[in-house]
Amino acid sequence: MMEKHEFRMPDQILKEALAREKEARDFYAGLATHTYVDFVKELLKRLEAEESKHVALVQDMITRLNRGKDIV
Repeated sequence: MMEKHEFRMPDQILKEALAREKEARDFYAGLATHTYVDFVKELLKRLEAEESKHVALVQDMITRLNRGKDIV
């Protein structure tokens, strides 16, 4: 069960999103290092890459927010 958080500021939301995306990326990467089934390893690496894109996207949003720009 996920913890209940109260987020009031966009930077809080983005920081939590970034943490979750990194967690997902690292999860898939860890699984990929421990599997020896080629198609499973390939799938996990694709999922890791997708989460890496999300990490970069959220990091960019944080940077834009910090510069006073629109985040989308």
